[in-house]
Amino acid sequence: MKRIEEYTVGALARASGVSVRTLHHYDALGLLVPARVGENGYRLYGRAEALRLQEILFYRSAGLPLAEIGALLAGGDPVQRLEAHRDRLARALGAQAKMLATLDRTLQELKGADPMTLETLYTPFDPETQADHEAWLVETYGEDMARAIAASKAHLASVPVGMEGRMEALREIEAALVAAYENGAAPETAELGAHRAWVAEMWGRPCPPEAHAGLAEMYLAHPDFIARFEALSPGFSQWLPAAMKAAAG
Repeated sequence: MKRIEEYTVGALARASGVSVRTLHHYDALGLLVPARVGENGYRLYGRAEALRLQEILFYRSAGLPLAEIGALLAGGDPVQRLEAHRDRLARALGAQAKMLATLDRTLQELKGADPMTLETLYTPFDPETQADHEAWLVETYGEDMARAIAASKAHLASVPVGMEGRMEALREIEAALVAAYENGAAPETAELGAHRAWVAEMWGRPCPPEAHAGLAEMYLAHPDFIARFEALSPGFSQWLPAAMKAAAG
């Protein structure tokens, strides 16, 4: 007869790097319930619970709040969930690899190697990449997104302020948000409000808090956004969307 492997809460904590206190918290939330409780009162976890904890940690590393993780785990097949998460990670890695390769080539040039062509210099930011991004948006969010992209382009073409001025404003807003993140502080309402106002200007229509939270989901899902925010500060790609969603309530 095959022996059923079980783990005490301490053994699972040591193997996973998650504290016993956190495992108790997950139990209280119903996020990770032990397979059984022994006669001595000890929590005992089986293989299924160990795999569930691993899945929780995958999502935590992506910056998902526990409430969202709980909702995610409550439905669907774990294989489908993990395959979808793997696809997101693969897209993010692809975008980061492209950015890293161009950065390495830039460093080589600055150290004396032959200069890159002008096209190669801007490979991570080229129109083809932008077109791919727009195609991903339409594929993910449907025809409403296609109409929104067209309306945004028409709006930007109709206003006198140059794109460089808008991007400079965004850099200032993001610098303030990065400073809050790196200092371990919660973002000020004014900082997130400035970001939301900038988005509204780019869209050419209001950006209410719930729409800002929807944009946060896009930031979490698309590798180009992940790569760009990670370049600003490691971990910022998870912190900013979480802050945007928290501000929306």
